[in-house]
Amino acid sequence: MQDNKLELLLSRFSTAARAHNEALEDMDEVRANAQARMIAGLYDAILSEGAAGRDGLLTLLDSDSPVVAGMAAVYSLNDHPEICLAALRRVAQEPGLLGFRASVAIERWEDGTWEHPGK
Repeated sequence: MQDNKLELLLSRFSTAARAHNEALEDMDEVRANAQARMIAGLYDAILSEGAAGRDGLLTLLDSDSPVVAGMAAVYSLNDHPEICLAALRRVAQEPGLLGFRASVAIERWEDGTWEHPGK
């Protein structure tokens, strides 16, 4: 049962990440903020699953979706900087706002101004 719950949480995290990106692309601040709150809540629920949750979130770094990989990376960056920065560098190669946002995350990490998005 626990595995199914975690799978559902990770699936919802992925869906919310895509919806958040879509809202940003549409310049819909209200929807983007609502999705950001949803992502933060899902992140907390994923972490409540302990090591399995943290590990599950890391599996999203290899997602075919750069949106999902990038979101998982920013939420895991404090705990796993090396692999998350590698994922963010891949996402930073994407065109448009997604690539730009990933490059800003990298820059903030490197200059010491990074703030976890869920805090």
